[in-house]
Amino acid sequence: MTIFRIAHFLERFGHDVQLLIQNPTIHTSAEAARETINKHFQPFSGAITLFGGVTPDSEGDALIATDRFTCYPARAMGKFVRKFYFVQDYEPSFYPMGSEALLTEATYRFDFDCLCAGEWLRKIMCNRFGNWAMSWPLAYDESVYNSPYSSDRSNSRIAVYARHVTSRRAVELAFIALEILKARDVKFEVDFFGWELGSLKVDFPYRDHGVLTPRALASLYRNATLGMVFSATNHSLVNKEMMACGLPVIDLDLDTVTTIFPPGTIALTQPTPEAIADTIEQLLARPNERDRLRNSGVSYIEGLSWEKSARMIEGAICSRVLQYVNEGSR
Repeated sequence: MTIFRIAHFLERFGHDVQLLIQNPTIHTSAEAARETINKHFQPFSGAITLFGGVTPDSEGDALIATDRFTCYPARAMGKFVRKFYFVQDYEPSFYPMGSEALLTEATYRFDFDCLCAGEWLRKIMCNRFGNWAMSWPLAYDESVYNSPYSSDRSNSRIAVYARHVTSRRAVELAFIALEILKARDVKFEVDFFGWELGSLKVDFPYRDHGVLTPRALASLYRNATLGMVFSATNHSLVNKEMMACGLPVIDLDLDTVTTIFPPGTIALTQPTPEAIADTIEQLLARPNERDRLRNSGVSYIEGLSWEKSARMIEGAICSRVLQYVNEGSR
């Protein structure tokens, strides 16, 4: 969604944006891909090219790779003024240490300028790999995620991002922590979302929402007591969407989180089941602390918008392209 959102804004700002889709597995034509993009993601009217074994003979001012797979064909395409890497996470951590992790890390040495989703990633790209890098903040859609104060908000309802098929979400820690709370006889109910859990067997009340639409998510956030979203790599934008709906958020006390969120805007917990259970129990019992987190979270995200983030990305691209044009004309 973030890739298509930025592409949409760049197009809206007046740039000629084209999408190159590498090794498509669902769509067999550009028009079929366009229909999916416009129906499920963001409006887009530019050219779309699907390609497999042969790298497209494209040219332009800027070429933006969006993950480690697209970096390899991007490196082979020579008719661009400058190449960029849209870095949304530290992808070597997606794999056990071995060939895939090493080949992924190698893409950070391709001399691409890095457009990073947050300061944690920018520091890695600059300090560890010596790249030119800027950071832009993950934002939220204010037209969907809003109305932070709800008279119907529960006092014991925990919204848990449960995308268990993605290891970096550390969902198992949340599951064990909830079992500890149940053993302590703490009263609560859980709304799992993000992926279907299937035949989960637990002793506490829960709802298995699976993948929800944005508006259904916003409704869930507005009526829950606490939100719990973990990420062992780059922070999740779900945190900010929860905050926009006035939901106090619990996340892991890791550099990936503390580099982004100012102190007091989020409830930090050590990454152990016992510590997570302690944090949940304390917040369930302390409505004043939940109100403080709610107010701090709303204040923090108020200045964020996808358009502002897209303008930052646009400015970085234009500046770097112009710099290389000027250097080439000397």
